[in-house]
Amino acid sequence: MATASSVIACEYVKERGNRDMTVITTDLLAEPPELLRQKIANAVIFQNPFKQGKNVVRMLYNHLIRQPNADVKLLAPRVLLSSKESGCSITQVAVIELKAGERSAQHIHPDLQDLFYILEGQIDITIDKQVHHCQQDDFVFVEHLHTYELHAITDVRMLAMGCVIESQRTKLYPMLLDPNLRTMVWGGQRLTEWKNLPLQQHIGESWEVSTHPLLPSVIANGTYAGYPLADVVSKMPEAILGRAVAKQYNGQFPLLVKFIDTKEDLSVQVHPDNEMAMRVHQQMGKSEMWYVVDAEPDSYIYAGFKEELSPEQYAARVADGTILDALAKHEIHAGDVFYIPAGRVHAIGKGVLLVEVQQTSDLTYRIYDYNRPGLDGQPRALHTELAAQALDFRVYPEYRNKYKDSIDTANNCLDTEHFSVRVVSLNNPIRRNMVDYDSFVISTCVHGACTIRIRSTHDEIELQEGFSCLIPAAIADYDIVPKTEGTKLLEAYINNSSQKTLRRLISQFLHLSGM
Repeated sequence: MATASSVIACEYVKERGNRDMTVITTDLLAEPPELLRQKIANAVIFQNPFKQGKNVVRMLYNHLIRQPNADVKLLAPRVLLSSKESGCSITQVAVIELKAGERSAQHIHPDLQDLFYILEGQIDITIDKQVHHCQQDDFVFVEHLHTYELHAITDVRMLAMGCVIESQRTKLYPMLLDPNLRTMVWGGQRLTEWKNLPLQQHIGESWEVSTHPLLPSVIANGTYAGYPLADVVSKMPEAILGRAVAKQYNGQFPLLVKFIDTKEDLSVQVHPDNEMAMRVHQQMGKSEMWYVVDAEPDSYIYAGFKEELSPEQYAARVADGTILDALAKHEIHAGDVFYIPAGRVHAIGKGVLLVEVQQTSDLTYRIYDYNRPGLDGQPRALHTELAAQALDFRVYPEYRNKYKDSIDTANNCLDTEHFSVRVVSLNNPIRRNMVDYDSFVISTCVHGACTIRIRSTHDEIELQEGFSCLIPAAIADYDIVPKTEGTKLLEAYINNSSQKTLRRLISQFLHLSGM
């Protein structure tokens, strides 16, 4: 019975004294609890229009895309734990039935506590890899941000409740990261000057956003300040990475963004692709792109071959020190973009400041290094044979990525299978709605400063020149407000927008609704 008629109908049943009728009302008004106590009404269903719509989409998604989940049945409200006792509000009460041997998928909720009461049977509940053997009348509490999964030992019936944590509700927000400085023989002190950090010599790289174990990023602001980025991603992979990205990369953060400052020439090098890297090193390969922030007059880079070489000719040129003569040399200026796919020979000349967006990898095969020693005084190793296996010896007509740099818009400068990059040039505020991509966004400010404001939560951060922030996929609708004219940012993300299917549309809905 609908809300408008439920109380009146129950009073009519009471007057007639009919107890053979099952009465289910809707909405928790003032009268239904008393009607329940008098056993005139058998149950009350609380209507939540938003969840009704969300559940319909979830059912459609499960029907079309996934295998149906375990049978879940709503129960009449029975308070086991009140909001006063828990500091939270119960959002759902359900019965879960599992057959012996059935398992649930791994779960994690950023802002929910989960409560389970075992009605019948035996079940193993694994919380953060610790197994808890549970049986009838056991009560299990799972805190937010803790992973868990269910494994039925026998046939099981259990009561499940989800509770929103109001007092310490976890929100995602734009995350600033502490830069990690890396000493290199060819580095200078420009990065520390630019970032207003204590001056250091031979700083060649500043890793801005990274989960690589060599130099992992630590979050600098908000709820997760002081936490390693990798740990937070592992707690909420879909919310931060996006559902498609989390699935594609098995919950691992797939990109690394760094600044590079070359006081001296870099070595000539190449990176392996995914296939070779996994076969030889059991790691991800490395494709990368460069965006030139600043370059001294007559600065240059090497990218690709200008003449086609055989492996034998390559080996001979390395041996006699003439490999540079076979490389394509490019004069560069601020704003230039180069894509360096795995297998492409490359080197950065001195006097260059650039942003590098790359796969999460540090695999490098050094081909030629000007016969210079490292900072320890010892010769730097070359990887001539491995490089020969990785190299793409073909000659291409163009190595520079040309793009249109329009004001107050996001300009596409690179779309690859590994990542996409946009150059955002601003004099005025713009809205960036990245939901269609189902991906996180790394925003790196290369000129000026801006405010990034999330539309759904109104959270905002100040992003200064020379720094980056990570915008989780779950909040990928935001405004960029420049603080100076000519503000310029790079946006790096995984592009899933080509998925023009019902599956993608449903995933977007679930992603936005926090399911």
